[in-house]
Amino acid sequence: MLYNNLKIAFRSLWRKKSFSLLNILGLAIGVAASLLIFSVIRNEMSYDDYHAKKDRVFRVTTTIKSRSNGEVVAWEPNVPNALPEALRNDFPQFEQVASLWFIGQAQFYIPGKEEKRFKEGEGLAWADPALFEMLDFTWLAGNARELKDPNTAVITESVAKLFFGGNEQAIGKIIQLYSFRIPLKVAGVFKDLPGNTDLRLRICPSVATLRKEQPDMFRDWNGLNDHALYVLLKEGVKPETMVKQLPAFVKKYYNEEQRDPHNYSTLGLQSLKNIHLDKNFRVPTGSAISTRELWSIGLIGVFLLLVACINFINLATAQSISRAKEIGVRKVLGSNRAQLLHQFLNETAVITFFSLILGVMIAMAALQPLGRLIDRELSFNHPSVILFLLTIGVVVTLLAGFYPAVVLSGFNPIAAIKSRISTRAIGGISLRRGLVVVQFVIAQLLVIGTLVVVQQMKYFREKPMGFDKESTVLVNLPSDSTLATRYNYLKTRLASIRGVENVSLCMDGPSNRWGWQSDFYFENSAEKQPFLASRMFGDSSYLETFGIAMQAGRKPFRSDTTEEVMVNETMVRKLGLSSPEAILGKTVSFNNSGKMPVVGVFRDFNNRSLRDEIKPMILLSGNYYEFVALQIRPEQMPATLPEVQKVFTEVYPTYMYDLTYMDERVGAYYKAEAITGLLFQVFAFLAVFISCLGLYGLVSFMAVQKTKEVGVRKVLGASVQSIVYLFSKEFTVLIGIAFLISAPLGYYFMHGWLEDFHYHIDLGWGVFACAIALSIGIAWITVGYKAVNAAIANPVKSLRAE
Repeated sequence: MLYNNLKIAFRSLWRKKSFSLLNILGLAIGVAASLLIFSVIRNEMSYDDYHAKKDRVFRVTTTIKSRSNGEVVAWEPNVPNALPEALRNDFPQFEQVASLWFIGQAQFYIPGKEEKRFKEGEGLAWADPALFEMLDFTWLAGNARELKDPNTAVITESVAKLFFGGNEQAIGKIIQLYSFRIPLKVAGVFKDLPGNTDLRLRICPSVATLRKEQPDMFRDWNGLNDHALYVLLKEGVKPETMVKQLPAFVKKYYNEEQRDPHNYSTLGLQSLKNIHLDKNFRVPTGSAISTRELWSIGLIGVFLLLVACINFINLATAQSISRAKEIGVRKVLGSNRAQLLHQFLNETAVITFFSLILGVMIAMAALQPLGRLIDRELSFNHPSVILFLLTIGVVVTLLAGFYPAVVLSGFNPIAAIKSRISTRAIGGISLRRGLVVVQFVIAQLLVIGTLVVVQQMKYFREKPMGFDKESTVLVNLPSDSTLATRYNYLKTRLASIRGVENVSLCMDGPSNRWGWQSDFYFENSAEKQPFLASRMFGDSSYLETFGIAMQAGRKPFRSDTTEEVMVNETMVRKLGLSSPEAILGKTVSFNNSGKMPVVGVFRDFNNRSLRDEIKPMILLSGNYYEFVALQIRPEQMPATLPEVQKVFTEVYPTYMYDLTYMDERVGAYYKAEAITGLLFQVFAFLAVFISCLGLYGLVSFMAVQKTKEVGVRKVLGASVQSIVYLFSKEFTVLIGIAFLISAPLGYYFMHGWLEDFHYHIDLGWGVFACAIALSIGIAWITVGYKAVNAAIANPVKSLRAE
């Protein structure tokens, strides 16, 4: 029986090859898109999910709140340096406590007969051996036990291969952390970590090394210097119970009542599984897609499948008239409705089966390109993918096949045999109109979302940030104290290069991720100010190099020590002063510094991404420099950069030349939004394409149904334009109705998305006008091709068609 039903289904589909192809292609694209979306979402939600103890591992976080109103002043994923030892002593409920100090980029020197130098840009952190016990690492050689000792390190297999040629060869060898001139013995090699982890560690020197080099920092309760702390709860201990005990712990050790009368700190426990998707605290990888955006992408996947199912329903009900006689004969010969229903569901299942196969093939071909596009390691190698495909198969078969099967199996046999079945008799016209509206509501929602995201990303790229990011570059400096004595000599040499307009020694560029925020005293007040200020370090050429305008006062006199400072306009406003001139001559100071006079005020610029408002800033001079910044004439950039490298190499022959473009660094801030924009563009295009497939099928069917009508109209003098209008007017009206639904929905959702950014575009009428124009234009192109063919056909042949 099953074989017979399948054979009949194949024959029926083969007779309507064009409609079958449209259905299979539409469903296949919907399946492929939803499968790719599923892969993206599963990847984002699987970060650090592979650790066996993940339910007991937490990151300790710091939230700074205002004493006056309880509002959050800052979300910090870091903790004071002295915290780990105190937690170990006061809380036996913590089975293990492990520190992680991220280093940033660094250079490594490999001594030997053939000296080697390597630059590592990420994955560098001072680490406790306990971290490698609470989390799952696969050891290929050695282990992490020796990390309890100073001057030791563990590395990944890729680093071992790069530095020494293999895992076993690396054990016991010495690598030198060049920036600090610290020798490190390789104690272990672990397997490269997967892409879905926020702890992308590559080289981990021991915390014991840091304790040996800088013992005083481990007694500091004030700073939050890139120190992440992970804890492992003992089995049976609930994190909620521990969180309730932390306020008393903070009060005991932080001494904040005397130190900061305006703000207070709270500690929290952030689950390892929640780190990647938590938007409040910084993510180590820096490019996580937010939970809300994942929901949006997931809805797009559902919408794409729904659009494909609507195509199937539209085309199947449209073809129902042509199968009326077949159904009438079957009923006369004894087929009941249940048998017919079963037969038509079989046909849908066959289409769905082929669509799934084609969809999986399309998805597999697109998986790696999509992964490269959004910088993710995507994979279908997971049991959930099979379950997802089976679920899609069942849902699509029932969703796309049930209504057409009910309609087709319900024909009156006498009326069907006498060809008295019409689209009006089966309710096909109103149904198809409604489904076309739903299709284009979805397509227009995606088009509106895509246009908004693209415009916002363009706004990010083009909005002035208050400094010159197009013609400035940063070159990393060696931090070793002996090499630092040549900074000024290097600056002088670089300034003499043709094409270089300005040179500055600085801690970092004007816009950076680390954002060293600090509390401070103003003038003669004994109390700290109720807000934090960003501390930046740059020499007297800093403002000119980055094109930052002065608002009042003067630049500090050139000095190797911090004696005079400058502040931004926001600082003046936050202090309640009437004008920039009012702050000149006043003093600021920190916990460990004397009073420093404010000699200048510079114009505001964005020192973070455009998600955040401008913060108060204090620009200090001194020896806290990690980069030399150069402002280069854009037209001379290609000729100047090789000269810059030549001079740098002459001054520091043992240090690798490492250049960063400021505009690329700023662009990296919006990596997550760029990924979201790319996904919206790809899947919005697919939604429109699938909708157009459905339109094309419907117009093709209409052209067959209206063959005689078109012939009569042409004989009576109708023009080609009027015939095309006959076919396109209905769809234009339906697209207009879809727009009236999608426009307010699109405004609501995208306005909420834009609210996450302090600086964003205005959601004006232009986006919606573009969306409706694009929808109508694409629909006319789709409808127009078939309509023109019908309009120019010979009317004599049309009248003989029946």
